[in-house]
Amino acid sequence: MRVDKVIMRAALSTLTAIIVLFVAMILMLCFLFPWTMMQLTYDLGMDGASVRNAKRAYNMSGEVYYVAFATDVAIGKGDDEKIVECGQMLIADENFKLYCEEKTAQTAELGGVYDQYVYGQVCLAQYRQGDKDGAIATAFSSLDGAFVRNNAVVALLVTALSRQDSDTVDKIQVKMNEMQSQISENDNAYFQEMFELAQNG
Repeated sequence: MRVDKVIMRAALSTLTAIIVLFVAMILMLCFLFPWTMMQLTYDLGMDGASVRNAKRAYNMSGEVYYVAFATDVAIGKGDDEKIVECGQMLIADENFKLYCEEKTAQTAELGGVYDQYVYGQVCLAQYRQGDKDGAIATAFSSLDGAFVRNNAVVALLVTALSRQDSDTVDKIQVKMNEMQSQISENDNAYFQEMFELAQNG
């Protein structure tokens, strides 16, 4: 009987040591190698943990890829708070423009441009959270003197129209009216089409 207890204690001690080492290893990976945990937690369907690890990896390395990954996961998860938080970090990154150009080139067959996708997702998340003025500001800050198809302003306009939010539609219309004279000939037809949509909405 005593031998059985000794064996049981030894087995429990070994099991406890293994669990402690495993937990310590996971914690070490989270804090020292968050880029590894970012992908691992994403593959396991732990989107919230994946976003946290990606943000930590970005803060440690400054690599724009990690905050872009966090933003994409937050978008996939539908977490408006994280979309705004990570998306604004991504937009503010000094390499954002270059990263968007590379992503747009990689997904050219899908149409659209990646920066407008990011701006659109961020402004719509702001809108859903009730920050309508912030959403308008974000959408219009994406234009940079152009009015490409399916831009963030159009995404916000269509959403506001679908929700019969005349106040937001009116504010968008006012800002579009202010920028009319700056629109290039290439973008003018599409701009006028969307401007009429705002006026008739």
